[in-house]
Amino acid sequence: MTEEAQLHFERAAECMEDAQILLDNERPAAAVARAYYAMFHAATAVLSVKGIKRSSHRGILSAFGEYLVKPGLLEQRLHQSLREAFELRQQTDYEPIVDINSQQARETLEQAVQFVDACKKLTG
Repeated sequence: MTEEAQLHFERAAECMEDAQILLDNERPAAAVARAYYAMFHAATAVLSVKGIKRSSHRGILSAFGEYLVKPGLLEQRLHQSLREAFELRQQTDYEPIVDINSQQARETLEQAVQFVDACKKLTG
């Protein structure tokens, strides 16, 4: 694994820890955002190992599907989880009224844990 990928996985771990702290403190919207960023960092890490760089969130989502899911290296459900977390994060960061409950945040964090684990396994 490259140093860059390792650093992204470390950031992913920090984001998951932050998400759990926020969830424990009844901040589900912020927890969703941190869970998404854990997934974002893991996706960035695994793509970087493959020599694929993207500069935007949508670029990462697209490349993840094209280079990792489409050829069968990772499951489609992981791409779906990433897209759903991205949409929730968009809502929590940019909408004036946020309707995210603790259950949604808990599920998003669980998906993030699975997502990061799958990305780590792929990088060896």
